[in-house]
Amino acid sequence: MKTQTITIIGLNRVGASVGLAIKQSPLDVTLIGYDPDDAKGQAALKTVQAIDKFETNLVNAARKADIVAITVSSADIESILRVIGAEVQSHTLVIDFSNLKRRGLDLANQYLQQGHYVGAVPVLAEAHLADGRSQTHNATPDLFKNSTFCLMPSPHADPQAVETAVKFGILLGTLPYFLDPDEYDSLVQGTETLPALVSLAMLNTVQQAAGWRDMLRFAGQPFALSTLSLENSRNIPLHALQNKQATLRWLDALMEELMAVRRLVDEEEEEILTALTEQMASERSKWLNAREENSWDERQSPPVERRSIAEHLFGGLVRRGDKKDA
Repeated sequence: MKTQTITIIGLNRVGASVGLAIKQSPLDVTLIGYDPDDAKGQAALKTVQAIDKFETNLVNAARKADIVAITVSSADIESILRVIGAEVQSHTLVIDFSNLKRRGLDLANQYLQQGHYVGAVPVLAEAHLADGRSQTHNATPDLFKNSTFCLMPSPHADPQAVETAVKFGILLGTLPYFLDPDEYDSLVQGTETLPALVSLAMLNTVQQAAGWRDMLRFAGQPFALSTLSLENSRNIPLHALQNKQATLRWLDALMEELMAVRRLVDEEEEEILTALTEQMASERSKWLNAREENSWDERQSPPVERRSIAEHLFGGLVRRGDKKDA
């Protein structure tokens, strides 16, 4: 069946950017948007022009769609699926962009009475990784351009529906990458859950300082970006407790590294601290370059020994003075 109507549920930057990308594609469809926040809906319709119609009734928005793209947060996905579960058509493809994929799949199995569920995550393009923008009016059609479309379809999804999801990702400018939902969730523990908990702890630490009010006047981009995860505050407990043991392992590893950094500062180990900073800056640069090119070597590479800061401290890095004496 030819796709005639696409409904986007959630009109934040991601949802509106999905709409803009589709509008710039050759696909001739009607784009319906839904968001409980009327201001976001009006911005997506009139200011950004990412949708053709703003629907204020979620059931109506879902019923009309051949494809439903859900771009709400992990904390909101259950309430959405509960409402639309009995309303989508039998052929409808439901693409869930929320960021806990096992949970999304389990909820789809619980609530979706028909249709075809595919869990997906469109990865931000390198150019937009650090801009810190999340509002509807910041939408852009190239938000995911030349990036990855992680796909985790339900085992019950029709192969043609999965193929449609792949084509949907291509319209966004991405390349498909299939993986297991549990594998995805375990990987993002380190890149999503850990930064969110660091944001929580860091802001709570700083706000207890005596000069907190004055610090607010001077806090700049590093502080703003470091605490950006708190914009999705309802997601943080959900992500942290989804796999408690994995979260605790990440926190234990981080605290060990922080203690090693504290020791470097306390002992004024400027040379080691500088070397480590330069090394991590180089690793970050390599990561961003790889993301920009979206070219990943999938061949098995030999295991590389990764050293903690503590291991560097106790002999991993040789001081120049020691090197000369050797």
